Amino acid sequence: MASTLAAIGFIHLPLAFGADQPAAPVPENLERITITGSNISRVNKEGPTAVEIIKRDAIEKSGASTVVELLSKMPSVSVELSGNANNSFAKGAASVALRGLGAKYTLILLNGRRLANYGFANNAEDTFVDLNSLPLAAIESVEILRDGASAIYGSDAVAGVINFKTKRNYQGIETTANLGTNEKGDGGTAGASITAGWGDLDKDGQNLLLTVDVLRRNPLSSDKHDATANRDFSRFGGGDSRSINRYLGSLNDLTTAEPGVPIPGCRGTVGVSAGTGDTRCFTNPVVRLSPKVLRGGISAIFTKRLNGRDELFGEASYSHSESTTERGLPQFDSAFIGKTAGSTNPGLANLPGPSADGSLQGFTPGDQLRLYRGIYEAAPQQSKVTSDSVRLVGGWRGEIGRWDSEAAISLNQNRLKESGSNAVLKDVSSASLQSGLLGNGGYDPFAYWNPASVVNPLLTTTERVATSRLGTIDWKMSAPDLFSFNGAPVGFAWGAQAGHESIDDKPDPLAVAGQITNLGANSSKASRSVYSLYGEFNVPLMKQVEMQLALRGDHYSDFGNSINPKIALAWRPSDQILLRGSATTSFKAPTLPEIASTTTAYTTVADRARCGPLGYVGANCSYSPRVYLQGNPDLKAEKANNYSFGVVWQPIRDLSASLDWYGIKQRNTIQSLDPQYILDNEDIIPGYAALIGRDPRNAALEARNPGLNKGRISSITSPYINVGRTDLQGLDLDVKYDIALGSWGKLKFREVNNYTLSFKQSTTPGAGPVSRLDSLNHPRWSNSFRTAYEYAGNELALTARTYASTRNIDDPTHSQDPAITNARVPSYTVWDMNFNTKLMKNLTLNLGINNLFDKAPIYANTAYKDDFVQNQNDLVGRYIYANMRYQFQ
Repeated sequence: MASTLAAIGFIHLPLAFGADQPAAPVPENLERITITGSNISRVNKEGPTAVEIIKRDAIEKSGASTVVELLSKMPSVSVELSGNANNSFAKGAASVALRGLGAKYTLILLNGRRLANYGFANNAEDTFVDLNSLPLAAIESVEILRDGASAIYGSDAVAGVINFKTKRNYQGIETTANLGTNEKGDGGTAGASITAGWGDLDKDGQNLLLTVDVLRRNPLSSDKHDATANRDFSRFGGGDSRSINRYLGSLNDLTTAEPGVPIPGCRGTVGVSAGTGDTRCFTNPVVRLSPKVLRGGISAIFTKRLNGRDELFGEASYSHSESTTERGLPQFDSAFIGKTAGSTNPGLANLPGPSADGSLQGFTPGDQLRLYRGIYEAAPQQSKVTSDSVRLVGGWRGEIGRWDSEAAISLNQNRLKESGSNAVLKDVSSASLQSGLLGNGGYDPFAYWNPASVVNPLLTTTERVATSRLGTIDWKMSAPDLFSFNGAPVGFAWGAQAGHESIDDKPDPLAVAGQITNLGANSSKASRSVYSLYGEFNVPLMKQVEMQLALRGDHYSDFGNSINPKIALAWRPSDQILLRGSATTSFKAPTLPEIASTTTAYTTVADRARCGPLGYVGANCSYSPRVYLQGNPDLKAEKANNYSFGVVWQPIRDLSASLDWYGIKQRNTIQSLDPQYILDNEDIIPGYAALIGRDPRNAALEARNPGLNKGRISSITSPYINVGRTDLQGLDLDVKYDIALGSWGKLKFREVNNYTLSFKQSTTPGAGPVSRLDSLNHPRWSNSFRTAYEYAGNELALTARTYASTRNIDDPTHSQDPAITNARVPSYTVWDMNFNTKLMKNLTLNLGINNLFDKAPIYANTAYKDDFVQNQNDLVGRYIYANMRYQFQ
């Protein structure tokens, strides 16, 4: 199967047919439980579909302070958003993906039910559940199904399902405290929680569970770390990210097209750009690498037993978070071209004129200039995202005859507000800069410091507000032993569900009007209703063969119907071996932003038509034009076929191994046309040239660079269409071995590997899938090896997390200098250490160090990714943490 029998890297669920245990009858009163991937409760946790389970003690030993940190340490889970993105349309949020397919293909559940999506869509189209809204302190276990599950859960479950479960029927009070800091002193995290439970369902007939949690995280700063303190990354083969627009800045003479020069009076370092040959005024600014984060939440679960097994239950939660990122200095419009004809500004007289040997014309009054001048008289721009999530669930569960039944109403909402400071008014600032350049007042680019009376009118604040809602009502019934077949019980479940989801994303009006420099705008307003009916059988075909059959039909008010079947088999040929496999179809409904959105954003492309004649290669051939994305109400649902086959071997209690193959074939995938593809085919495919906006051609620049015949790229229009296909195959390996040392304790080993055999994808009309594997976005494998020594309730563990070497390209289909692409990004290993101990009966202490050996960062230097490849926590080196949990009697 796509997932493994045991809990990868964390816990192990022994097979129900343990080789060293005689078969025993199941006690009458043994509680049945429902495992993610099925609607039928069962005594045996192992069925035809394997599910990975991470329990509370393993969560604590991971040292994670947030849900996304916990999942990021698993080889088969990739982090889409960590909550640290400064330039994302979904700032402040965290999301993960399975099988490398993107977060929108992984269904997130809380206690088996859906949550509202984050109000801001990632990449302006991909909706997802923000994991930062889930307090880790309230989570008792995490269940991960890595298999298509649309036949059980409907849309989104193409790559799998992650279900977070909270405590049930808990009595007592426990508190937790978490502290962590980077070795350099920045990025400190502090969190605390209190969980209290009153009443026993069996004795008192009721239970109330209450959890309160808070978290604060300070930002990381570039000047604290060797890898990021010097913003000139050419030492790694990358680009020079030092600022060229401060104290005073730099400029280019567009009329002569000669190499750029510093603005006279430069108080930085005058040097020549290795990539472009321009002389610049370089400064090395301190950059905030991650946001400042504040979070808090409260959740309550109340259960009232009526009689027998009938219960009323209610869940209520509220979470609030604030994420503040720093975006750098306010900037003038990057497309501004200054005119100097008739200028009286004395600063122009200081610009270099003709060279002594006559090789350079230099500045002549009347030339047009491109200015690189930040508004450093103002404070850096900040973006503060405030997120408020509310969830209410009310329902009944119990028995109707021999049927286990449950009905509930769920209401979910996420409301966001993004407030931006020191945004630059495009027309006002351009007019002021032009006036200053001419010497007529306004912002003078040749003055070291412009007064507040000039600067303040250029600036404003922006506000983006979005609300995402989801309401559902559901009814389900199941009978684990509806009737007998081959002398064993047949389980059956069925259910019906109705839901309504909506999104209303309102951008700042000035951003929509294009009056804020370097700021995109995303507008989405849409809603839909969904009606579903589903059924599931669990059939014992033979004594050692079990089959799961499932079928679900969904009707969407906007695009129509989808029907998805599933068949899964489990065969136990002996007490030591389990074979299992499945085949199912799955689907992904178009996201609401894909149907009804209007987006102005920025993208990164390599403009070969200019880079070749100009001699730009690698990171220096990187442009960031605007991209205009358009929603499409005629989109169809994406479809997929999922297949899996797995074998589990457990010869003795303390040794188990599983190997699972999985395959996914997607079609009709939705995406905007790849901007790079549009650009590469500008003069090849009819109509594509009309999708590209360029600045006017520069005759002087073309005369100096033969073959150059296009202006600088300024925009690309990219519509959403059903165009793509994906063919994916891979393996999951999980091996666990415990060695008992008698009175000396126990040694425990766990090896987990996710290996992608094939990842082929098409993103353009009529094209067949081509390999995306062995690239920065799709490495071949990742691995985790954990060694632990357990003695007298204490455990010391060392975990090696290893990531594969890749070609130095984000996507192998993108064109690039082969010498750059073939200079591989090496594999790298990060070691984590953890020590867990009980200081007293009710006090547990967990100490650890992530990136124990302070692994040096790895850099990618492509036109599409000129950055470090590690996640941010590993990038900044050694991280030390301490977690404490105290349970009151």
